[in-house]
Amino acid sequence: MAVSLYVVLVLATTALGASIALSLIPLRVPTSDTPIKSSRIIRTLKRVSSETQVVEKSSCGRVWVTVHSPEKRYLGQTLIDVLELNWDFRECSTIPRQIGLFANRPLSWNNAIAIFAIGSPDGHIITNVSLGEGTLPAGWDTGAGPRGPICLWPWVGAGDNNIEAFNCLKIQPTWMEDNADKINKLRIGELALAGSHNAGAWRFDTELSSLARDNFILCQDRSIWAQLVHGIRYLDFRIGYYDFYDKEEDRYWLNHNLVRVRPLVPLLREIRAFLDITNELVFLDAHHFPIGFYNPDGTPIREVHQGLLRIIQRELGPHIAPANRFATGAGSRGPTVQSLIDANQRLHFSYVDNIIVNENNWLWPNLPHLWARTNNPTELFLYLDQAISASPQPTARSPMHSAMAQTTPSVLDILLLRGSLRINADGVNRRVTARLTSLWRPNANIVSTDFFLGNDVIDVSIAISVERAEQL
Repeated sequence: MAVSLYVVLVLATTALGASIALSLIPLRVPTSDTPIKSSRIIRTLKRVSSETQVVEKSSCGRVWVTVHSPEKRYLGQTLIDVLELNWDFRECSTIPRQIGLFANRPLSWNNAIAIFAIGSPDGHIITNVSLGEGTLPAGWDTGAGPRGPICLWPWVGAGDNNIEAFNCLKIQPTWMEDNADKINKLRIGELALAGSHNAGAWRFDTELSSLARDNFILCQDRSIWAQLVHGIRYLDFRIGYYDFYDKEEDRYWLNHNLVRVRPLVPLLREIRAFLDITNELVFLDAHHFPIGFYNPDGTPIREVHQGLLRIIQRELGPHIAPANRFATGAGSRGPTVQSLIDANQRLHFSYVDNIIVNENNWLWPNLPHLWARTNNPTELFLYLDQAISASPQPTARSPMHSAMAQTTPSVLDILLLRGSLRINADGVNRRVTARLTSLWRPNANIVSTDFFLGNDVIDVSIAISVERAEQL
Protein backbone atom coordinates (compact mmCIF):
# COMPACT_ATOMS: atom_id res chain seq x y z
CA MET A 1 0.00 0.00 0.00
CA ALA A 2 1.43 3.37 -0.90
CA VAL A 3 2.39 5.84 1.77
CA SER A 4 2.52 9.61 1.42
CA LEU A 5 5.72 11.37 0.40
CA TYR A 6 5.75 13.07 3.81
CA VAL A 7 5.67 9.76 5.66
CA VAL A 8 8.31 8.26 3.36
CA LEU A 9 10.63 11.20 4.05
CA VAL A 10 9.99 11.07 7.79
CA LEU A 11 10.68 7.36 7.87
CA ALA A 12 13.75 7.65 5.70
CA THR A 13 15.29 10.36 7.84
CA THR A 14 14.69 8.38 11.03
CA ALA A 15 15.08 4.80 9.68
CA LEU A 16 11.74 3.38 10.82
CA GLY A 17 9.59 0.25 10.05
CA ALA A 18 5.86 -1.86 9.88
CA SER A 19 2.19 -3.40 8.31
CA ILE A 20 -1.67 -5.56 8.50
CA ALA A 21 -5.57 -6.75 7.58
CA LEU A 22 -8.36 -9.46 7.55
CA SER A 23 -10.38 -11.77 5.27
CA LEU A 24 -11.85 -15.24 5.15
CA ILE A 25 -11.40 -17.28 1.98
CA PRO A 26 -11.40 -20.98 2.91
CA LEU A 27 -9.63 -22.80 0.09
CA ARG A 28 -8.25 -26.35 0.13
CA VAL A 29 -5.39 -26.05 -2.32
CA PRO A 30 -2.09 -26.71 -0.47
CA THR A 31 1.17 -24.87 -0.80
CA SER A 32 4.53 -25.61 0.77
CA ASP A 33 7.62 -23.75 1.82
CA THR A 34 11.22 -24.57 2.55
CA PRO A 35 11.49 -26.00 6.07
CA ILE A 36 13.26 -23.96 8.71
CA LYS A 37 16.06 -25.90 10.39
CA SER A 38 16.99 -25.50 14.04
CA SER A 39 17.92 -27.68 16.95
CA ARG A 40 15.46 -27.66 19.81
CA ILE A 41 14.49 -29.49 22.94
CA ILE A 42 11.45 -31.69 22.30
CA ARG A 43 9.36 -32.65 25.31
CA THR A 44 6.23 -34.75 25.70
CA LEU A 45 3.36 -32.27 25.66
CA LYS A 46 -0.12 -32.39 27.08
CA ARG A 47 -1.42 -28.90 27.75
CA VAL A 48 -4.83 -28.68 29.40
CA SER A 49 -7.08 -25.64 29.75
CA SER A 50 -8.78 -24.62 33.00
CA GLU A 51 -11.92 -26.30 31.67
CA THR A 52 -9.97 -29.60 31.21
CA GLN A 53 -10.01 -29.45 27.43
CA VAL A 54 -6.77 -30.77 26.02
CA VAL A 55 -5.51 -28.05 23.68
CA GLU A 56 -2.09 -29.46 22.80
CA LYS A 57 -0.79 -33.02 22.76
CA SER A 58 2.14 -34.93 21.31
CA SER A 59 4.18 -37.92 22.47
CA CYS A 60 7.17 -36.68 20.49
CA GLY A 61 7.74 -33.50 18.53
CA ARG A 62 5.30 -30.67 18.17
CA VAL A 63 2.87 -28.91 15.81
CA TRP A 64 1.56 -25.34 16.05
CA VAL A 65 -0.46 -22.72 14.14
CA THR A 66 0.79 -19.24 13.21
CA VAL A 67 -0.55 -16.37 11.10
CA HIS A 68 1.31 -15.36 7.92
CA SER A 69 2.08 -11.64 8.26
CA PRO A 70 2.39 -10.61 4.56
CA GLU A 71 -0.44 -10.69 2.08
CA LYS A 72 -0.62 -13.72 -0.20
CA ARG A 73 -1.71 -13.73 -3.84
CA TYR A 74 -3.72 -16.77 -4.89
CA LEU A 75 -5.82 -17.26 -8.03
CA GLY A 76 -5.94 -13.52 -8.63
CA GLN A 77 -7.07 -12.74 -5.08
CA THR A 78 -5.22 -11.10 -2.21
CA LEU A 79 -5.46 -13.15 0.96
CA ILE A 80 -4.58 -11.69 4.34
CA ASP A 81 -3.90 -13.37 7.68
CA VAL A 82 -3.54 -16.79 6.08
CA LEU A 83 -2.76 -19.64 8.44
CA GLU A 84 0.52 -21.49 8.65
CA LEU A 85 0.94 -25.03 9.93
CA ASN A 86 4.29 -25.71 11.59
CA TRP A 87 5.96 -28.89 12.78
CA ASP A 88 9.18 -30.17 14.34
CA PHE A 89 9.76 -33.91 14.64
CA ARG A 90 13.54 -33.95 14.29
CA GLU A 91 14.10 -35.61 17.67
CA CYS A 92 11.57 -38.37 16.94
CA SER A 93 12.26 -41.87 15.66
CA THR A 94 9.47 -41.56 13.08
CA ILE A 95 7.99 -38.61 11.22
CA PRO A 96 4.23 -38.32 10.55
CA ARG A 97 3.22 -38.59 6.91
CA GLN A 98 0.76 -35.71 6.89
CA ILE A 99 -0.44 -32.57 8.60
CA GLY A 100 -3.87 -30.94 8.39
CA LEU A 101 -5.87 -27.84 9.20
CA PHE A 102 -9.06 -28.31 11.24
CA ALA A 103 -11.89 -26.11 12.50
CA ASN A 104 -12.13 -28.03 15.78
CA ARG A 105 -9.99 -30.37 17.83
CA PRO A 106 -8.68 -32.96 15.35
CA LEU A 107 -10.34 -36.33 15.85
CA SER A 108 -10.39 -37.73 12.31
CA TRP A 109 -8.79 -36.87 8.97
CA ASN A 110 -12.31 -36.82 7.55
CA ASN A 111 -12.86 -33.51 9.37
CA ALA A 112 -9.80 -31.76 7.93
CA ILE A 113 -10.24 -28.54 5.98
CA ALA A 114 -6.98 -29.25 4.13
CA ILE A 115 -4.33 -31.97 4.33
CA PHE A 116 -0.67 -31.64 3.31
CA ALA A 117 2.15 -34.15 2.98
CA ILE A 118 5.06 -33.84 5.38
CA GLY A 119 8.32 -34.17 3.47
CA SER A 120 10.89 -33.19 6.09
CA PRO A 121 11.46 -33.58 9.84
CA ASP A 122 10.64 -29.92 10.45
CA GLY A 123 9.06 -27.15 8.40
CA HIS A 124 5.91 -25.24 7.70
CA ILE A 125 3.05 -24.94 5.23
CA ILE A 126 1.49 -21.62 4.21
CA THR A 127 -2.16 -22.46 3.57
CA ASN A 128 -4.71 -20.57 1.50
CA VAL A 129 -7.12 -20.25 4.45
CA SER A 130 -7.44 -16.93 6.27
CA LEU A 131 -7.94 -16.60 10.00
CA GLY A 132 -10.90 -14.28 9.53
CA GLU A 133 -11.79 -11.63 12.08
CA GLY A 134 -9.77 -13.26 14.84
CA THR A 135 -12.40 -12.47 17.48
CA LEU A 136 -11.20 -13.38 20.96
CA PRO A 137 -13.11 -16.41 22.28
CA ALA A 138 -15.04 -17.13 25.48
CA GLY A 139 -15.98 -13.54 26.29
CA TRP A 140 -12.43 -12.18 26.27
CA ASP A 141 -13.28 -9.75 23.46
CA THR A 142 -15.06 -7.41 25.87
CA GLY A 143 -13.95 -8.43 29.35
CA ALA A 144 -13.02 -11.34 31.56
CA GLY A 145 -13.68 -14.85 30.34
CA PRO A 146 -12.65 -18.20 31.79
CA ARG A 147 -9.03 -18.92 32.58
CA GLY A 148 -6.97 -20.19 29.68
CA PRO A 149 -5.54 -21.50 27.49
CA ILE A 150 -8.54 -21.17 25.19
CA CYS A 151 -8.55 -22.09 21.50
CA LEU A 152 -9.54 -19.97 18.56
CA TRP A 153 -11.00 -21.90 15.61
CA PRO A 154 -7.84 -23.04 13.76
CA TRP A 155 -6.38 -26.37 14.86
CA VAL A 156 -3.52 -28.38 13.40
CA GLY A 157 -3.09 -32.14 13.54
CA ALA A 158 -0.37 -34.46 12.30
CA GLY A 159 0.01 -38.22 12.03
CA ASP A 160 -0.31 -41.21 9.76
CA ASN A 161 -3.63 -43.08 9.82
CA ASN A 162 -4.38 -41.59 13.22
CA ILE A 163 -3.80 -38.06 14.48
CA GLU A 164 -0.86 -38.29 16.86
CA ALA A 165 -0.13 -34.63 17.57
CA PHE A 166 -2.39 -31.60 17.66
CA ASN A 167 -2.49 -27.99 18.79
CA CYS A 168 -4.57 -24.86 18.27
CA LEU A 169 -4.11 -21.13 17.81
CA LYS A 170 -4.95 -19.99 21.31
CA ILE A 171 -5.21 -17.15 23.76
CA GLN A 172 -3.34 -17.35 27.06
CA PRO A 173 -4.99 -14.58 29.11
CA THR A 174 -4.17 -16.04 32.51
CA TRP A 175 -1.02 -18.06 31.87
CA MET A 176 0.87 -16.66 34.85
CA GLU A 177 -1.98 -17.46 37.25
CA ASP A 178 -2.47 -20.85 35.58
CA ASN A 179 1.17 -21.70 36.38
CA ALA A 180 1.41 -19.77 39.66
CA ASP A 181 2.33 -22.82 41.74
CA LYS A 182 5.56 -23.03 39.74
CA ILE A 183 6.55 -19.65 38.33
CA ASN A 184 5.67 -17.43 41.31
CA LYS A 185 8.97 -18.37 42.95
CA LEU A 186 10.91 -17.04 39.95
CA ARG A 187 12.39 -13.57 39.99
CA ILE A 188 11.20 -11.32 37.18
CA GLY A 189 14.58 -11.48 35.46
CA GLU A 190 14.30 -15.28 35.43
CA LEU A 191 11.01 -15.33 33.54
CA ALA A 192 10.80 -15.94 29.80
CA LEU A 193 8.31 -13.47 28.36
CA ALA A 194 6.81 -12.72 24.97
CA GLY A 195 6.94 -9.04 24.09
CA SER A 196 5.57 -6.86 21.31
CA HIS A 197 7.94 -4.41 19.63
CA ASN A 198 6.29 -1.01 19.07
CA ALA A 199 3.20 -2.38 20.77
CA GLY A 200 1.10 0.74 20.19
CA ALA A 201 1.69 0.80 16.43
CA TRP A 202 -1.15 -1.55 15.56
CA ARG A 203 -3.71 0.66 13.75
CA PHE A 204 -3.83 4.37 13.00
CA ASP A 205 -6.21 6.39 15.14
CA THR A 206 -5.51 9.98 14.12
CA GLU A 207 -7.58 12.86 12.75
CA LEU A 208 -6.56 11.79 9.22
CA SER A 209 -6.37 8.02 9.24
CA SER A 210 -7.72 4.76 10.64
CA LEU A 211 -5.55 2.68 8.31
CA ALA A 212 -4.95 -0.90 9.49
CA ARG A 213 -2.31 -2.01 6.98
CA ASP A 214 0.76 -0.20 5.69
CA ASN A 215 4.38 -0.85 4.78
CA PHE A 216 6.69 0.89 7.23
CA ILE A 217 4.85 2.12 10.33
CA LEU A 218 2.51 -0.47 11.85
CA CYS A 219 4.32 -3.27 13.68
CA GLN A 220 1.39 -5.16 15.21
CA ASP A 221 -2.08 -6.18 14.11
CA ARG A 222 -3.82 -6.62 17.47
CA SER A 223 -4.90 -4.07 20.06
CA ILE A 224 -3.08 -3.72 23.37
CA TRP A 225 -5.97 -5.54 25.05
CA ALA A 226 -5.78 -8.39 22.54
CA GLN A 227 -2.00 -8.61 22.85
CA LEU A 228 -2.33 -9.10 26.61
CA VAL A 229 -5.15 -11.61 26.22
CA HIS A 230 -3.08 -13.62 23.74
CA GLY A 231 -0.28 -13.82 26.33
CA ILE A 232 2.05 -10.92 25.57
CA ARG A 233 3.44 -9.56 28.85
CA TYR A 234 5.98 -6.94 27.73
CA LEU A 235 4.81 -3.82 25.88
CA ASP A 236 7.36 -1.62 24.10
CA PHE A 237 5.99 1.95 23.94
CA ARG A 238 7.39 4.87 21.90
CA ILE A 239 5.76 8.06 23.17
CA GLY A 240 5.59 11.45 21.43
CA TYR A 241 4.42 14.80 22.79
CA TYR A 242 2.48 17.40 20.76
CA ASP A 243 1.83 20.72 22.47
CA PHE A 244 -0.78 21.97 19.99
CA TYR A 245 -3.55 20.06 21.79
CA ASP A 246 -5.45 21.96 24.49
CA LYS A 247 -5.77 19.17 27.07
CA GLU A 248 -2.57 17.77 28.56
CA GLU A 249 -3.63 14.15 28.21
CA ASP A 250 -4.35 14.64 24.50
CA ARG A 251 -0.75 15.69 23.87
CA TYR A 252 0.75 12.25 24.47
CA TRP A 253 0.73 9.75 21.62
CA LEU A 254 2.07 6.33 20.75
CA ASN A 255 4.43 6.86 17.83
CA HIS A 256 6.57 4.92 15.45
CA ASN A 257 9.47 7.30 15.63
CA LEU A 258 8.19 10.67 14.28
CA VAL A 259 4.85 9.32 13.03
CA ARG A 260 1.83 9.54 15.32
CA VAL A 261 -0.22 6.35 15.46
CA ARG A 262 -2.63 6.37 18.43
CA PRO A 263 -3.44 8.49 21.51
CA LEU A 264 -1.71 7.17 24.62
CA VAL A 265 -4.41 7.38 27.29
CA PRO A 266 -6.91 4.89 25.77
CA LEU A 267 -4.11 2.32 25.51
CA LEU A 268 -3.18 2.82 29.17
CA ARG A 269 -6.82 2.15 30.02
CA GLU A 270 -6.69 -1.13 28.14
CA ILE A 271 -3.73 -2.13 30.31
CA ARG A 272 -5.60 -1.02 33.43
CA ALA A 273 -8.70 -3.00 32.44
CA PHE A 274 -6.60 -6.13 31.96
CA LEU A 275 -4.83 -5.74 35.30
CA ASP A 276 -8.16 -5.09 37.02
CA ILE A 277 -9.62 -8.46 36.02
CA THR A 278 -6.58 -10.77 36.15
CA ASN A 279 -3.72 -11.67 38.46
CA GLU A 280 -1.16 -11.32 35.67
CA LEU A 281 2.01 -9.22 35.68
CA VAL A 282 2.54 -6.68 32.90
CA PHE A 283 5.86 -5.07 31.97
CA LEU A 284 5.42 -1.64 30.37
CA ASP A 285 8.51 -0.02 28.89
CA ALA A 286 8.70 3.68 27.97
CA HIS A 287 11.47 2.84 25.53
CA HIS A 288 11.76 5.93 23.33
CA PHE A 289 10.61 9.55 23.28
CA PRO A 290 11.04 10.52 19.62
CA ILE A 291 9.49 13.98 19.70
CA GLY A 292 8.61 16.69 22.20
CA PHE A 293 10.48 15.43 25.28
CA TYR A 294 13.90 17.04 24.80
CA ASN A 295 15.44 20.44 24.25
CA PRO A 296 17.65 21.00 21.18
CA ASP A 297 20.72 20.40 23.36
CA GLY A 298 19.40 16.95 24.35
CA THR A 299 18.41 17.82 27.92
CA PRO A 300 15.01 16.55 29.06
CA ILE A 301 12.05 18.94 29.16
CA ARG A 302 11.05 18.07 32.69
CA GLU A 303 7.50 19.40 32.58
CA VAL A 304 6.77 17.13 29.59
CA HIS A 305 8.20 14.09 31.36
CA GLN A 306 6.37 14.98 34.58
CA GLY A 307 3.12 15.38 32.64
CA LEU A 308 3.55 11.84 31.31
CA LEU A 309 4.32 10.49 34.79
CA ARG A 310 1.19 12.16 36.19
CA ILE A 311 -0.91 10.45 33.53
CA ILE A 312 0.75 7.08 34.21
CA GLN A 313 0.09 7.46 37.94
CA ARG A 314 -3.51 8.54 37.35
CA GLU A 315 -4.34 5.70 34.96
CA LEU A 316 -2.22 2.84 36.36
CA GLY A 317 -1.14 3.97 39.83
CA PRO A 318 -2.82 1.30 41.99
CA HIS A 319 -1.14 -1.46 39.96
CA ILE A 320 2.39 0.00 39.75
CA ALA A 321 5.16 -1.87 41.55
CA PRO A 322 7.45 0.99 42.65
CA ALA A 323 11.14 0.40 42.18
CA ASN A 324 11.98 1.98 45.53
CA ARG A 325 10.00 -0.82 47.20
CA PHE A 326 10.88 -3.83 45.05
CA ALA A 327 14.26 -3.18 43.40
CA THR A 328 17.00 -5.61 44.46
CA GLY A 329 20.16 -3.84 43.30
CA ALA A 330 22.37 -3.73 40.21
CA GLY A 331 23.22 -7.09 38.67
CA SER A 332 20.37 -8.90 40.46
CA ARG A 333 17.31 -10.57 38.92
CA GLY A 334 14.69 -8.47 40.67
CA PRO A 335 11.80 -9.31 42.98
CA THR A 336 9.93 -12.59 42.86
CA VAL A 337 6.65 -12.86 41.00
CA GLN A 338 5.05 -13.84 44.30
CA SER A 339 6.13 -10.62 46.02
CA LEU A 340 4.43 -8.49 43.38
CA ILE A 341 1.26 -10.57 43.53
CA ASP A 342 1.17 -10.47 47.34
CA ALA A 343 1.38 -6.66 47.19
CA ASN A 344 -1.16 -6.57 44.31
CA GLN A 345 1.24 -4.26 42.49
CA ARG A 346 1.72 -6.14 39.23
CA LEU A 347 2.81 -3.46 36.74
CA HIS A 348 6.54 -3.01 36.20
CA PHE A 349 7.09 0.38 34.53
CA SER A 350 10.58 1.02 33.14
CA TYR A 351 11.75 4.36 31.80
CA VAL A 352 14.45 4.97 29.23
CA ASP A 353 15.70 8.32 30.59
CA ASN A 354 17.90 7.67 33.61
CA ILE A 355 17.98 11.39 34.52
CA ILE A 356 14.22 11.24 35.07
CA VAL A 357 14.54 7.86 36.81
CA ASN A 358 17.04 9.30 39.27
CA GLU A 359 14.57 12.07 40.12
CA ASN A 360 11.59 9.68 40.52
CA ASN A 361 12.60 6.69 42.58
CA TRP A 362 9.42 4.74 41.86
CA LEU A 363 10.49 4.30 38.23
CA TRP A 364 12.39 1.22 37.11
CA PRO A 365 15.57 2.07 35.18
CA ASN A 366 16.05 1.59 31.48
CA LEU A 367 16.26 -2.10 30.67
CA PRO A 368 18.86 -3.23 28.13
CA HIS A 369 17.39 -3.51 24.63
CA LEU A 370 19.37 -6.02 22.58
CA TRP A 371 18.93 -4.37 19.20
CA ALA A 372 21.02 -5.24 16.15
CA ARG A 373 19.91 -2.24 14.03
CA THR A 374 20.18 -4.21 10.79
CA ASN A 375 17.92 -5.13 7.88
CA ASN A 376 19.84 -8.38 7.39
CA PRO A 377 18.37 -11.47 9.14
CA THR A 378 21.75 -13.23 9.26
CA GLU A 379 23.32 -10.26 11.01
CA LEU A 380 20.32 -10.03 13.34
CA PHE A 381 20.69 -13.60 14.57
CA LEU A 382 24.47 -13.41 14.84
CA TYR A 383 24.05 -10.36 17.06
CA LEU A 384 21.21 -11.76 19.18
CA ASP A 385 22.94 -15.12 19.65
CA GLN A 386 25.89 -13.33 21.21
CA ALA A 387 23.93 -10.66 23.09
CA ILE A 388 21.46 -13.06 24.70
CA SER A 389 24.20 -15.50 25.71
CA ALA A 390 26.02 -12.59 27.43
CA SER A 391 22.90 -11.44 29.30
CA PRO A 392 22.16 -10.41 31.94
CA GLN A 393 25.14 -8.14 32.43
CA PRO A 394 26.47 -8.29 36.02
CA THR A 395 26.31 -4.51 36.45
CA ALA A 396 22.95 -3.86 34.76
CA ARG A 397 20.68 -1.56 36.75
CA SER A 398 17.57 -3.31 35.43
CA PRO A 399 16.86 -6.93 36.37
CA MET A 400 15.45 -7.54 32.89
CA HIS A 401 16.57 -7.41 29.24
CA SER A 402 14.67 -7.49 25.95
CA ALA A 403 15.86 -9.10 22.73
CA MET A 404 14.49 -6.92 19.93
CA ALA A 405 13.95 -9.77 17.47
CA GLN A 406 13.12 -7.87 14.29
CA THR A 407 15.06 -6.34 11.44
CA THR A 408 15.15 -2.58 10.83
CA PRO A 409 14.58 -1.22 7.30
CA SER A 410 17.36 0.89 5.85
CA VAL A 411 16.87 4.41 4.51
CA LEU A 412 16.95 3.02 0.96
CA ASP A 413 14.36 0.37 1.85
CA ILE A 414 11.99 3.13 2.91
CA LEU A 415 12.74 5.60 0.10
CA LEU A 416 12.36 2.90 -2.57
CA LEU A 417 9.37 1.29 -0.79
CA ARG A 418 11.38 -1.92 -0.86
CA GLY A 419 9.65 -4.65 1.10
CA SER A 420 7.64 -3.96 4.24
CA LEU A 421 7.67 -4.67 7.95
CA ARG A 422 5.30 -7.58 7.35
CA ILE A 423 7.72 -9.16 4.87
CA ASN A 424 10.62 -8.48 7.23
CA ALA A 425 8.77 -10.13 10.11
CA ASP A 426 7.98 -13.15 7.97
CA GLY A 427 11.68 -13.47 7.25
CA VAL A 428 12.62 -13.84 10.91
CA ASN A 429 9.63 -14.96 13.01
CA ARG A 430 9.97 -18.69 12.37
CA ARG A 431 13.67 -18.53 13.15
CA VAL A 432 12.91 -16.63 16.37
CA THR A 433 10.70 -19.53 17.49
CA ALA A 434 13.44 -22.01 16.63
CA ARG A 435 16.15 -20.00 18.40
CA LEU A 436 14.06 -19.57 21.56
CA THR A 437 13.51 -23.32 21.81
CA SER A 438 17.25 -23.98 21.56
CA LEU A 439 20.14 -21.51 21.62
CA TRP A 440 18.35 -18.71 23.49
CA ARG A 441 16.59 -21.06 25.89
CA PRO A 442 19.00 -20.72 28.86
CA ASN A 443 19.29 -16.91 28.97
CA ALA A 444 16.36 -15.27 27.18
CA ASN A 445 14.25 -12.99 29.36
CA ILE A 446 12.01 -10.92 27.03
CA VAL A 447 11.78 -11.66 23.30
CA SER A 448 10.04 -8.81 21.47
CA THR A 449 8.79 -9.29 17.92
CA ASP A 450 6.71 -7.69 15.18
CA PHE A 451 3.40 -9.38 14.26
CA PHE A 452 3.67 -11.82 17.15
CA LEU A 453 1.05 -14.22 15.76
CA GLY A 454 3.63 -15.11 13.10
CA ASN A 455 5.74 -16.91 15.72
CA ASP A 456 5.19 -19.21 18.68
CA VAL A 457 7.10 -17.15 21.24
CA ILE A 458 4.15 -16.95 23.66
CA ASP A 459 3.72 -20.72 24.05
CA VAL A 460 7.45 -21.41 24.05
CA SER A 461 8.20 -18.71 26.63
CA ILE A 462 5.49 -20.07 28.93
CA ALA A 463 7.03 -23.55 28.67
CA ILE A 464 10.51 -22.15 29.42
CA SER A 465 9.29 -20.21 32.46
CA VAL A 466 7.69 -23.36 33.87
CA GLU A 467 10.82 -25.35 33.05
CA ARG A 468 13.06 -22.86 34.86
CA ALA A 469 10.82 -22.95 37.92
CA GLU A 470 10.92 -26.74 37.99
CA GLN A 471 14.72 -26.62 38.01
CA LEU A 472 14.92 -24.49 41.18
